[in-house]
Amino acid sequence: MPWWASIPVESPVVMLHHDSDLSMVLEQRRTLLLEDLSDIRISSILNMLDELPSPFPVKAIALFPSGTHNLQPVFILEDPGPGILTIARPFRKNYAENNYKFEDQTIHILHLEDQSLFATQLQNWIVISKSSVAIENSILTFTGINTGMHIDRQQLAGGDYLLNTSELYHWIKLLSAPRYLPRFQNLFSGSSPVVLDVSDESYDDPLHDIRLTGSMSLNPDSLSTFMSLLASEPATFDLDRYIPTDAAFFSIFHDRPEFDPETNMELVSTLDSMLVSDSEQLRAITAVLAPPTAFVAFEASGFLSVGEHMYLRRLENSAEFSRILAQLDREGYIEVNNNVYHINSNVLGRLLGGPLNRVSDFFVMRSANAAVITFRPGLARRIDQDQRRRAVYYYDDQYMTSRQRHPDSVSTWVYSRNPSLMNYLEPNLNPVNHARILANQFDTGTFSLLRNGNQLELQMDTYLSEDRNEPVRNMWVYNLDGSRLTGKPVIASLGSGLRDALMIATESNQVIGIAADGTGFMETHTGNDTPVGTPIVYDWYGNNQHAVLVAAGNKVYGWNIRGLPLPNFPVTLSERITAPLAVGDVTRNGSPEMIVATADRKIHVLDQRGQNVEGWPQDVNVQIQHKPIIREFDGEFSLWITAGNGLFAFTQSGDRRKNYPVFIESDLGPISFHGNHILAGASDGYLYAIGREPFFSDSFITDLDDPANTSQADDRPVVRRVYVGNSAINNAPIVKNLTIDHENNEPIQEQMIGIQNLNGNLFLFNEMGQLRMSRNMGESSANYDNMLIIDLNGDGKEDMLGVAASGRVSAWQVESGEPIENIPTASLRFPIVVDIDANRDQELIGQTRNGLQCWSYRRP
Repeated sequence: MPWWASIPVESPVVMLHHDSDLSMVLEQRRTLLLEDLSDIRISSILNMLDELPSPFPVKAIALFPSGTHNLQPVFILEDPGPGILTIARPFRKNYAENNYKFEDQTIHILHLEDQSLFATQLQNWIVISKSSVAIENSILTFTGINTGMHIDRQQLAGGDYLLNTSELYHWIKLLSAPRYLPRFQNLFSGSSPVVLDVSDESYDDPLHDIRLTGSMSLNPDSLSTFMSLLASEPATFDLDRYIPTDAAFFSIFHDRPEFDPETNMELVSTLDSMLVSDSEQLRAITAVLAPPTAFVAFEASGFLSVGEHMYLRRLENSAEFSRILAQLDREGYIEVNNNVYHINSNVLGRLLGGPLNRVSDFFVMRSANAAVITFRPGLARRIDQDQRRRAVYYYDDQYMTSRQRHPDSVSTWVYSRNPSLMNYLEPNLNPVNHARILANQFDTGTFSLLRNGNQLELQMDTYLSEDRNEPVRNMWVYNLDGSRLTGKPVIASLGSGLRDALMIATESNQVIGIAADGTGFMETHTGNDTPVGTPIVYDWYGNNQHAVLVAAGNKVYGWNIRGLPLPNFPVTLSERITAPLAVGDVTRNGSPEMIVATADRKIHVLDQRGQNVEGWPQDVNVQIQHKPIIREFDGEFSLWITAGNGLFAFTQSGDRRKNYPVFIESDLGPISFHGNHILAGASDGYLYAIGREPFFSDSFITDLDDPANTSQADDRPVVRRVYVGNSAINNAPIVKNLTIDHENNEPIQEQMIGIQNLNGNLFLFNEMGQLRMSRNMGESSANYDNMLIIDLNGDGKEDMLGVAASGRVSAWQVESGEPIENIPTASLRFPIVVDIDANRDQELIGQTRNGLQCWSYRRP
């Protein structure tokens, strides 16, 4: 009997070694990987070799699926002459079981130092494993009790791996959570074992790792639906023109759109009933669909706690497809909203997504010459947007380079980005699995299948990360239809996922929720009222259900995260709202209030019914432009407001705080708090500090016209200022502990204050009021609070960013003062920097002419 007759039939993968010496095999990288896939100790087997009289040629190592969620290796050796007893005798143990019988075959137990192995001899072959079940199955297969694999000697010559495709179900069983197992039974019926050859063809490409090739025989009479799709007739495809570059995985296959009305399928809607009974309409739909079909998977978006998938179908006649959808909408079978159709139909789901699609409730949007089938309307819109701006794989150079290494016409094409793919698969896997260990062996994989008669040719190329050398990646764009933001995007955790989401408001009176992957999940509007500033996301009712609130016109609007209005909203005021909405517990009664500034120079505190609480509204001297702040300061909780040249502070009951307001010579900008002081820039180009104690050193301050403001007379706050420049300061001062290089190369580390003025200058002052650094953007700055101090590129050092009036972003590393490279050249408005993907890489997000755009900065 040949040695492969001893391979346990359940083994999905076999490593081929072609008589290599056991000591050399044990030191190979792929053998050492077995320690991660099982509980075997390779080092102790190496030590065992010292007790053996002669080398043992290794034929193969089969991976047997054990009941402990591992793949236990089964070593198949050729007996060089001494036999199994020569191996077993040194590892017998007194007063212990050293062997047992199974099917009249002796199984020896090898008691090594830190593990026990089981071994048996099958004619001229010695089989060893840590799993006794694996050895027993090897015996059952070798003796013909179990059916073995159909392999011939010529097929095995020179190969590196044997893939037992018909038994891949056993591997999936180890990986997959039990509730998903029925989907995989008989998935690979009609396929045969395939031997894979491994070669290193670098193509002068430093990212290329290895290539695997092989050929599989097919049994046309027993092919499963899945294998029939994989082994379809070869053809070209262009669906990668529609797949975003952040897709974790996609496969493109060729499925002829056919549907048999006699099929025993559940009819879930009137549309299903109509299509089954109206053969002419059914033929009209199938006639506009082309065979190329794609399955696309995305990792979790942030709004969703798990990943999601979608389908693409190439259209034979895109105009006729649009006409059919419009007709079905007019007849009431489907519904349309902003060019996205909501469909409930098993029949249409199978036609569009192919026979593997099991979802009947979905959304469809036509994008150029493809139908986009998703389970969220926001994802469908985003696919169309990415296709329009060419943010798809087809225009990615590294992807196309790998694509060109495969035939133009294929039966199936697969592309995978392993880190993202594993995040997509994680919820479907057993808590204990080895999938990520295997996936970590390479970052990106391309895989093609090409049918030739009853043979299926396989080719797989593996790569290191395709963007490992790209410090900045263009992630996504959300189309705003030419509208502009009314303020910076707001970051909030809205769903059960680990990632955050964005909320924005636009001058076209829209309020939009955008997930971390750039797909919309909420879209509503404020009627004829233009939003003021940005929305607020808040647990309004204290029930862990987030609400979205925004001021617009003379109203405050409120919705849940599905875009449905909250009770008692919108709240209408008698005057136009002049400042962004603030929300907080002003009255300290455990319930939130809305803080609203109106054009009649009043500040309102509204309860959940939209009524002013007792003691409010209060008056100020001029209209309020900056967002109110609720903050404890100097031991007292207050509502803080800047209006014109005055800093106002109100108690929870609406009374003015003692010694406030404080007035200065010019208009104040937005404020920030630092210890026992309030910092603010002003239109006169000075940086002000207000508190009970003096701030800044006497040698750097500039006297105020009112001498009383520089003393503690009458227990009044002390106001001090330092000169910054001859134009208005337009940001809330940023206080951070920073390190900079001094002229004599001795680093200085201290608390510094970052400010920006309208002339386009960015400054760093220390707490003494001493200028530590200044940089100029070369043009005036944008007239809103836009300065940032953050580690943009993940090198562990803080960076200073500013936005010019043209929208150009400039950045410098604080420590060295050197400019930061790889800043997008697009004109940005209201940019923010945040790790929205929760992967420790920072994302730069802002409005461009294309919409809301996101770039990611990879850590060094």
